[in-house]
Amino acid sequence: MQTAEQDAGQSVRRILSEDILTIAEARAEIARVTGRRCRPDKATMTRWIQRGVGDTKVKLEAIRLGRQWFTSRQSITRFIEARSR
Repeated sequence: MQTAEQDAGQSVRRILSEDILTIAEARAEIARVTGRRCRPDKATMTRWIQRGVGDTKVKLEAIRLGRQWFTSRQSITRFIEARSR
């Protein structure tokens, strides 16, 4: 069984090996993918990262460097897929 620390380490390595996006870039990417003119609010994105969404609390994978959050295009895809089940 993996510890939370090992899970976090894997998440960091995975995101850093993918197409990294700032939260602002991620908001634009989600708007582009969904075809909506509205972007999710920055607070909404942060909530998806920290608390998750829905009964199963699906979270958007992200890493934090200093005060700034980063995610990836692939993490957004995994998040949307998990929410679509």
